[in-house]
Amino acid sequence: MAKKVRKSRRSTRVDANVSAAIKSGRAMAEDVIAFRTKQTRKRTATVKRMARAPKRRRAPAAPPIPSRTRALLGSPASAGVLIAEGDSWFDYPFHDVLQMLEDDYLYDVETVAHKGDTVEDMAHSGGQFEEFARRLEKLLRANKVPRAVLLSGGGNDIAGDEFAILLNHAASSLPPINDDIVRGLIDVRLRAAYASIISGLTSIAQNYLGRPIPIVTHG
Repeated sequence: MAKKVRKSRRSTRVDANVSAAIKSGRAMAEDVIAFRTKQTRKRTATVKRMARAPKRRRAPAAPPIPSRTRALLGSPASAGVLIAEGDSWFDYPFHDVLQMLEDDYLYDVETVAHKGDTVEDMAHSGGQFEEFARRLEKLLRANKVPRAVLLSGGGNDIAGDEFAILLNHAASSLPPINDDIVRGLIDVRLRAAYASIISGLTSIAQNYLGRPIPIVTHG
C-alpha cells in the first residue's frame, strides 16, 4: 500500500512538472511571436520604402541554367516540406537522416537543428524557437506549408561526461545503473523539456497557420 502511495505521489509531481513545462513553452513561444511580429513589421516597412524609392537601373537577368544541369537535377517533384529541429541527429556530417529524406524520399527539408544542443537548451534558451519561426515565415512567403516538424533531442543531455553519473561504481555492491538518477533525468528533466518544446512549437505553428503542425520525434 505504501509503495502505491509513493508511486501516486511521484506521478502527481511528474504531472505537475509537465504542466509547468507546457506553460513555460507557451510563454517562450509568445515571446518569440512578439519579437518576430516586430521584425516582420520592420520588413514590411522596408518593402514599402523600397517601393517608393526612385527606380534604379534594372539588374541584369540571372544567367540561364545549363540544360545538362537541368537534366542532372531531374524533376522538381517533391513529397513536401519538413522542418527539422534538434541536435546532431539532424546536423551530422556525411549521410544523416535529413539527407536521406531529401535524396531517397524526395522531401525538401529546412533545418534549424544544431549539433551539440541539449534538449534543455532547446526548450529553455529560445534560440531554436526563434529560428523555427523565422524559417516558417520564409516558407509561408513562398506559399509552402510544412507537412511536419521533425524533433530530435536528448542525446547530448546524457552523452559524454554526464553519462558517468548514471552509473554506480563497478566495485560497489549496487546494480550497474543508478535507477534513481536515470528516473530523475528521463522522467522529470527530459520529459519536461520535451513538453516545453512541443508546446512552444505548437503555439508558434498555431499563430501562423491557425492550426498545429504534426510533430514527429524519436526516443
